[in-house]
Parts: sequence; structure tokens; C-alpha cells
Amino acid sequence: MQQLLASSVIAALHNTESSVQIALQLPTTPLKTEQWLTQFVSLFHFQASQADWGADRFQVVLTSLKGQQPFQCLLCIEWLCEAIWLEPVGSEQHPKIISNYLKEQGDDLL
Repeated sequence: MQQLLASSVIAALHNTESSVQIALQLPTTPLKTEQWLTQFVSLFHFQASQADWGADRFQVVLTSLKGQQPFQCLLCIEWLCEAIWLEPVGSEQHPKIISNYLKEQGDDLL
């Protein structure tokens, strides 16, 4: 498994109106997906819960562990769409909150 680097994730972020896209190569197996998730939550200080596997997708709820305003988002990996993205959970959340949090956590690692 290739090491996931915070700088690579930060460079791959793209905000849309409803989500934060992460333009990285998708994990190729369920085990590699679990390993990717473990690295991601460790790097960016999230707690993962409620993992859900589908035929061609994986979703998990992430809860931020740092910062003044904890938030939740949904990490989605879909192999048919060849995409990884984060969606805010809750009507008060906005994708920019997620990308700003990721950048702040990434800056702490540099």
C-alpha cells in the first residue's frame, strides 16, 4: 500500500457546490480501502463510524476530532464513478468547512 501523504490529499482537493472532491487514485481492493481509510483518519484527525459497503461503493461517517466546531461528513468512494469525495452531514454544513479543516490539519503536519 502506497503511503498516503497529507500534501497529496491537499493538492487533490476540489470544492464543488455540494462536496469536496479528492482527485486521487482509488484503492483497488477492500483491504486497500480499509488501509487508505486508516491513513486518512490518522492524518486528518477524524473518527470513522457507520461504514457501509455496496457492490461498487464504500461510505463511512467521519467526525472531526480537532478544531473549535466539531463536524461530521460522509466519505464516499465509488468505483463506477472512479471518484472519492466528502459530503457535509447536516444542513448547517458547507463543503468549504471540510476543505478548510483538511488544509489546517495538513498544515500542522508540515
